[in-house]
Amino acid sequence: MPIQLYPGTLANFNDSMAQSIENAMAGLGVPMPSQPPQAVIDRRVLFIAIAEGVIRYLKQKESAFEIKAEINSDPGEPDIDTHPDIQVRFL
Repeated sequence: MPIQLYPGTLANFNDSMAQSIENAMAGLGVPMPSQPPQAVIDRRVLFIAIAEGVIRYLKQKESAFEIKAEINSDPGEPDIDTHPDIQVRFL
């Protein structure tokens, strides 16, 4: 089964994009209150909403992702090298 992007829910937060966002915030040294419990729920609801928005946006813009396949002539390397070519725009 292919890997699927999963935003997460409050009931199933593990292995989700929201949990990855929470882990990244903690890794930056951002204080992550564990009390009161409502603060944890509120923070996770925010991260779930961000993750859902990112995943929906990526799905809606999937034509921005092209998989390039190049024939590799180097001995000892795979015959075909594939990589995504992602079209981006910055203001």
